[in-house]
Amino acid sequence: MELIPINAGNFKCDGGALFGAIPKVMWGKQMPADSSNFIKLALRCLLLDNGQQKILVETGVGNHYTEKFSRNNGLLPGNHLEASLKEQGYMPEDITDVLFTHLHWDHCNGAVKNIDGALQLTFPNAIHWCSKKQWEHSKISNAREQAAYFPGLLNFLHNSGKLNLVEKEGALFPNMEVKMFDGHTPGMMIPFISYKGKTIVYTSDLIPTAANIPLLWVASYDLFPVTTLKEKEAFLDEAAQKGYVLFFEHDFYTECATVTKGEKGYLAKEKFGFDKVHEPKILDG
Repeated sequence: MELIPINAGNFKCDGGALFGAIPKVMWGKQMPADSSNFIKLALRCLLLDNGQQKILVETGVGNHYTEKFSRNNGLLPGNHLEASLKEQGYMPEDITDVLFTHLHWDHCNGAVKNIDGALQLTFPNAIHWCSKKQWEHSKISNAREQAAYFPGLLNFLHNSGKLNLVEKEGALFPNMEVKMFDGHTPGMMIPFISYKGKTIVYTSDLIPTAANIPLLWVASYDLFPVTTLKEKEAFLDEAAQKGYVLFFEHDFYTECATVTKGEKGYLAKEKFGFDKVHEPKILDG
């Protein structure tokens, strides 16, 4: 089995929004901001190739936006997702499965592309997976979160007959199980991947960057921050005890980290690129 990071481009968000109540004098030391207080974030997908299946976790943002929307979110033109896949020797038709952690625009809109006003599936042969709870929530979410969903794209994906809804935690593919988290948005589905004797956790928006590892560094994007705190504490405790490797979807500067718990709480133990996962030091914890 191979795990391959796939770059779907970059974007920007307000630094204060990503760190909630944490003051800029603290988070700014780890995540530099520009004159508009924007910080640069990655759209980092992950490809699992087990020979029979080629499973892509997340799909980035796609090409569905106005000039104003792109400018406000730091989006640059270009098909970064497909270009990155091609660099690794894969075509869109090769992908057998696509897993969405949740259905916010920066996680799933790249699964559909706009060709001169007509929508097409980016991965025409793939089954797409998200949690049933998240799908149902996307239809009824409140005004605070609703802008994160693009109903036209989600309905197109659903009507294609290629969307499967996951109802419970557990094994989804060989060497991958999923667990559900509700603090960021109900039914966020996080993959836990067994790889070379380690567990790789694709942290999505549970812990979007390494700077978000400390317990109280919670994004204001989270619908239920108190729930996030409880889920995050339980996860970090498990990650520290079991030596999980956290794989960050949004950290522009850091691909992976391990976690430790000290007198000041949970912190990154080591930060490293995914290529270092193969090294015995990382595998041994």
